[in-house]
Amino acid sequence: MWRLGALIVAVGVAGACGRAPEVRQYEVRGQILRIDRDRSEVLVDHEDIKGFMPAMTMPYTVNDPALLDGKSPGDLITATLVVEDVNAYLSTITATGHAPVKAAAGSLLTASDVLQNGDLVPDHALVDQHGMARPLSALRGHRVALTFMYTRCPLPDFCPLMDRHFAAVQDDVRRSRSLNDVRLVSVTLDPDYDVPAVLERHAATLGAEDGRWYFLTGTPDEVLAFAKRFGVTAERGDPDIGLVHNLRTAVIDAQGRLLTAYSGNGWTPAELVADLEKASAPAR
Repeated sequence: MWRLGALIVAVGVAGACGRAPEVRQYEVRGQILRIDRDRSEVLVDHEDIKGFMPAMTMPYTVNDPALLDGKSPGDLITATLVVEDVNAYLSTITATGHAPVKAAAGSLLTASDVLQNGDLVPDHALVDQHGMARPLSALRGHRVALTFMYTRCPLPDFCPLMDRHFAAVQDDVRRSRSLNDVRLVSVTLDPDYDVPAVLERHAATLGAEDGRWYFLTGTPDEVLAFAKRFGVTAERGDPDIGLVHNLRTAVIDAQGRLLTAYSGNGWTPAELVADLEKASAPAR
């Protein structure tokens, strides 16, 4: 069964990594595709959110689980999306009708796009900060921590936080003989700007160890197709917002299979290291 958690936005949809007011509100119009009451989440195929993001299929948390009472897949809704600095949620949901559930033409992310735990991570034509081809299969035999970011992201609690977390994980891995095989991978969501030379400079500012921490880019089509496999989308939003994207960080085992993934920015380096330690070490 596809787990809604594989695609969750929650905090991540607030990742409009440009200038952001403390609190913003947007009207959302769309259709409920799936409800996860245990996680207080609803998957919505929505129209363009004016001034914020284009039409796509996205899951959202609700600030009050009671908002899901009486709701079901197929309901047509109008909702209020509240976006704070590092949080986003639906504060109202009003059913306006009902229709059969189907994939909408405007959807950019669907359940079939997203890897489930245990799935083999596919290769895409990505290159590292040195311009060398770096498909994920090149890291087989290594446990991998993978995240998404972009170098021009100015909001400290989004992409820069992912960088800081990975720098801390790198320090932990360096100190642990049992984690010596671990490799870190940061994939840019802004490939037009983040060419290898830009990523190489960015890696240097972070103290990334060559051969341990890779920064990947590629053509926009390849990068965004790869990101979608992890439930990540990125679109240019309103000029005042910049690049709109959600945050996902994954742990991949030495056989190249997805073990688990974190959504948003609430995870800690210690939690990620713990998941890497749980993964089976590669055969020697």
